Amino acid sequence: MGLPTLEFSDSYLDSPDFRERLQCHEIELERTNKFIKELIKDGSLLIGALRNLSMAVQKFSQSLQDFQFECIGDAETDDEISIAQSLKEFARLLIAVEEERRRLIQNANDVLIAPLEKFRKEQIGAAKDGKKKFDKESEKYYSILDKHLNLSAKKKESHLQEADTQIDREHQNFYEASLEYVFKIQEVQEKKKFEFVEPLLSFLQGLFTFYHEGYELAQEFAPYKQQLQFNLQNTRNNFESTRQEVERLMQRMKSANQDYRPPSQWTMEGYLYVQEKRESQRHNLMSLMI
Repeated sequence: MGLPTLEFSDSYLDSPDFRERLQCHEIELERTNKFIKELIKDGSLLIGALRNLSMAVQKFSQSLQDFQFECIGDAETDDEISIAQSLKEFARLLIAVEEERRRLIQNANDVLIAPLEKFRKEQIGAAKDGKKKFDKESEKYYSILDKHLNLSAKKKESHLQEADTQIDREHQNFYEASLEYVFKIQEVQEKKKFEFVEPLLSFLQGLFTFYHEGYELAQEFAPYKQQLQFNLQNTRNNFESTRQEVERLMQRMKSANQDYRPPSQWTMEGYLYVQEKRESQRHNLMSLMI
């Protein structure tokens, strides 16, 4: 069920039915005002969350960019080169996505928050001001009318004419305030259809542009991802076969360690010398204690 219509002609009569229909519009405007306030609050929280997310992603991508992926040996295989470079490629992709997100965040206030706040303050606020004026003129008019009705017929003719003139003047003021208030209500209700919805459309358009940019980057990333998956699978397969060989060699070393003595004349170097120094120092300390 929609809002009841307001006719300018009803402003003159000011019937109870007119007041009731007027109140329906006032309730709806107040509901819209509260909704926009909440929407601005939630929108600000969303923008803040996007900003924090963007900062976290940038920090994450910077960590990927700075890490040096080292492999064993001087000569790297093609698979190792691809894997080592993958972190920098990941960082490049994330940075590209964040560029579009930053544009969305930078424009969000001008696109969404400011227009909604402007509509709430200028349009709904003007309707509230119109209501204040309407209520003020209404109170003045009906107060004077009540006094006039209580005037004694014995009053002088000049006094009665002056009272009639005052009533006509206050009624005209009330009528004009009523017309202006009805006009403003109708204006706000019509402007709500575009000035309220347009900022939401613009914000969503920017948000979907960001999503689309991410999709485009994902499409560009697909060939690299496939190649990297191939390199990773090769590395995994090589690891499994090499691991078995190394494990067999380790087991042979465990079972026949005498066959794998180092070519040096010494069995072990370095560590025993350190231990010998420690033993000597401990012996000297014990002698001093005795």
